[in-house]
Amino acid sequence: MPDAAPVSSRRCWSLTLWLTFFNAVSAFLLISLIAALLYFGLAAQLKSQNHLCLHDQVNSIQNLIRTHGDMAAVVNVHGSAHSGVDYLEHYVRLMDSNERVILETPRMEELIPAHAFPVPSRSGRPGADRTWRTADGKVILSTISWVDLERGTGEQGILQVAMDVTTLDDILVDYRQKIYLVLFLGFLLCIAVSFAIARRGTRPVREMTEMVRRITATNLEERISGRGWPRELSSLADALNLMLNRLEDSFSRLYNSATNLSHKMRTPLTILRGEAEVALSRNRSAEELQDVIASSLEEVGRLSRLGESILFLANAEMGKFHMERSLLDCREEADQVIEYYSPSADETGIALTCQGNMSLLADPALFRKSVAALISNALTYNGPGGTVVLTLRQKEGLAGEVSVTDSGCGIPASEMLKIFDRFYRIYATRHMDPHGAGLGLPITKAIMDLHDGTITVQSHPGQGTTVTLSFPAPCAAPGSRSLQATGPAQGYPPPAPPIKGGAENSPGQRDS
Repeated sequence: MPDAAPVSSRRCWSLTLWLTFFNAVSAFLLISLIAALLYFGLAAQLKSQNHLCLHDQVNSIQNLIRTHGDMAAVVNVHGSAHSGVDYLEHYVRLMDSNERVILETPRMEELIPAHAFPVPSRSGRPGADRTWRTADGKVILSTISWVDLERGTGEQGILQVAMDVTTLDDILVDYRQKIYLVLFLGFLLCIAVSFAIARRGTRPVREMTEMVRRITATNLEERISGRGWPRELSSLADALNLMLNRLEDSFSRLYNSATNLSHKMRTPLTILRGEAEVALSRNRSAEELQDVIASSLEEVGRLSRLGESILFLANAEMGKFHMERSLLDCREEADQVIEYYSPSADETGIALTCQGNMSLLADPALFRKSVAALISNALTYNGPGGTVVLTLRQKEGLAGEVSVTDSGCGIPASEMLKIFDRFYRIYATRHMDPHGAGLGLPITKAIMDLHDGTITVQSHPGQGTTVTLSFPAPCAAPGSRSLQATGPAQGYPPPAPPIKGGAENSPGQRDS
């Protein structure tokens, strides 16, 4: 499988840049929204005040007319009250129905001629306010209305009122420009602050990356320290440390397996080579060559069984083993294994018996393989006059237990945690099985894992050992545990019994 291109070589933004971008844009949009609300709120307020001020002026003129009753008095009062130099300059023009000017603010004709106002409606209400610019750029707000000129005469005139709001418009323009400047500086500040926050927030990620980069196959004991990190990254660090624990354990077991496998293969290969060299050292008779070939076949068979055991364990651990569950009469299956091992038991003076009965949904070949491994161990590490009892106990449903109890040498308590390791054998008992491989219990445990069962060992040195296989009741139809098929299950017929005082290198060897 070709190596995948490093993710870092692909064109993509870093997490820091993504966080900086989105945080800065979000903050800028929020600031812009606030600035827009302030600006348009101020503009609306000023506009409302301008219109109120304009109509207050209209109402003031109307009140003067109602109060004084004649136009001469109105002219005198208005002339003294409106000099045209206020902060907001007001312009008033009052005309009769023939459009003859009665009253006018100084310079109003130059700035706002009378014909610039539309003809008012006869409703008595002021016309719509207008905002427009003069030729010299001044902003004028104006309105027009009919008013009664003299009390009791019914004569009406045209009242034109305007207000120069250029100053207020300049204030809004200046305010808008300042807002643009504040938004620009605020955006730069948002980028800087967002980058600092993103950089600080992603620092644990960079530290984790550096720690992971330092971890290789030679220093898998290194771990990621998540102290002081956010909770989410601490959880990720814990998950990575658990993964490193599994990797370290897998590499350790792989190294030990390779070392032990080379050691186990060295002996038969050395024997094969030695026998071949001896056979070729001088001319041999046909009978001598047959003995050499027979011995070589025995060693080849041992290597073949070793390879099959390793392949079985690898497929079982990787989930690439095909199981075919069926309803088993376990007593019938156990009797076949007992019958196979009876000659070896009789030869060594060991009583081999079976008791009980049960039914299971299990793979027949794997069931026989597990039972054969336990009985082979019990016979190998037992002595003349000893006993081996195979017990079958039916549990609720189709669950059951298989126990093999022997009266052999037992297993020290200090060795109990190691007996399921591949190739591990107890040093004190290796002389009882010189050719053992230490794969019996690992294979049995793998079989129980495939059946979702458990294996337990109880032992007392010098008194014997009891190994119990617990098969749970199936929760699905037979074959539901089947995974990718890699070939039929190996291990039946059961391995050959011990020969010349030792057992063959087979799954039936004690893993201790």
